[in-house]
Amino acid sequence: MNTTIIGMRKWMMGTIAAAAVLTTSFAAEAAVPQVVTHQGRLFDGQGAPVVATQTIKFAIYDLEVGGTELWSETIDVDFDEGYFSVRLGETTVLDEVVFNGSVRWLGITVGNDAEMTPLAAIASVPYAMFAGDVRGEINPLNINIQGYGPVIDVNGQWVGDPAGLQGPAGPPGPAGAAGAQGAQGPAGPAGATGATGATGAQGPIGPIGPIGPQGAQGIQGIQGDVGPQGATGAQGATGAQGAVGPQGPSGIVATGKFSGAVGAVAANGAAFVFAGGTTSVNIVAGQRLTGAASVSLLGAANGLVKVDLCYQDGANAIVNFAGGGATVHQFTAGIRGPLAAAGTVAPNLTTTLTVGLCVDTDTGAIGASSVSNGWVQVTN
Repeated sequence: MNTTIIGMRKWMMGTIAAAAVLTTSFAAEAAVPQVVTHQGRLFDGQGAPVVATQTIKFAIYDLEVGGTELWSETIDVDFDEGYFSVRLGETTVLDEVVFNGSVRWLGITVGNDAEMTPLAAIASVPYAMFAGDVRGEINPLNINIQGYGPVIDVNGQWVGDPAGLQGPAGPPGPAGAAGAQGAQGPAGPAGATGATGATGAQGPIGPIGPIGPQGAQGIQGIQGDVGPQGATGAQGATGAQGAVGPQGPSGIVATGKFSGAVGAVAANGAAFVFAGGTTSVNIVAGQRLTGAASVSLLGAANGLVKVDLCYQDGANAIVNFAGGGATVHQFTAGIRGPLAAAGTVAPNLTTTLTVGLCVDTDTGAIGASSVSNGWVQVTN
C-alpha cells in the first residue's frame, strides 16, 4: 500500500498540529505524563482516506538523515476516515536516554511500506516547559521563592531566613576523665629585697644554678666573589602539533515570522504561489532553511491542491521546500479544512530570500480564507 500520513510528511493537521509535536520531560516529577499523544491522517496511493486497521512503526532518531534509531514502538492503529490518534511510550519507555536535550527526529513506517521522509523534528510541549523537577547543571541569575522573596542573590550569597542554617544547641555532654598532671611551670620573677634580717645559721649547700645566657654572636665573615656563569644549554626540539578538535554543533543564524490573510486562488495554477504573509531572511551558501506554518483553507471548487513552505530569490521563480514531493490534498467546494506544512531545505544561495506558506492549485480552487501563520530559521 502506497500511503501518505498528513502530520508526518508535512504535518498537515492544522488545529491538531500541536499534538503531533512529540516531546516530554523525564526529569519532571510524577505529575508530568510519561507518554505522549500523536495524531494524523492516512491516505492510500489514490488519495482516499484509509479506514482499516494498519500496523504502524514509530521510531525516534538522533539525526534527520542517516541517524541511529534510539527508540521504536509498533502499534496496530484503527482509522476513521483516515484519522488516527495513538499514545507513544506505553509499550516502550520514553526516557532521558531518548530525550537528552538534543534535537530528535520522528520516523513513521506503515505496514511493509518504506519509512516516510523527510523525518520530523521533535519540539517542546507545555508539560515539558513546566516540569516539576530538574536534573543536571542549572544556571540561574538568582533564586526567588514565590510568596517569600529572594533566598540567594546574584553574588551567590544566602539572603533568606537564617534560622534554618544553624540548629539549636544540643545538651551538654558528660564530663571527660581527668587529664595527666602537666609539667611544672617556670619560676616566677624575683620579689623586692626585704629588710636585712638577723644572721641565721649557715644553711646547706644549694643546688647548681641554671646555665647562663648565650654570648653575643661573632662578626660575619666577608662574602666570597661570585663564580662565573655556566654555559647556556641547548634548546629542546619542538613537540608535534596536536590533532584538530571536533567541530562544534551547528547554531541558529537567523529567524523570521510571517502572518497574513489568504486570498482566493483559482484552479489549474501553473506553479506554487504564496498564500498569506511572508518574511525575509539572509542566507549564505551551505546554510539551511527550517520552518513550519498552519492555515485553514476554504475549498472553492472540487479538486487537488498542493500545500508546502516556499522561498523566492528576488524575481526568480518560487521554489517549494519539498520539490516534487509536496503533499497533495483533496479539496471540496464549500468545505474548510485545517492544514499545516513543515520542512527543511538547503538552497545553496548567498542572498536575501522571501519565505512563506504556498499553494499549487492543480485542479481545485481555494476561496478567501483565514490568516496563515508560520516561522523560519536559518541554520549552519
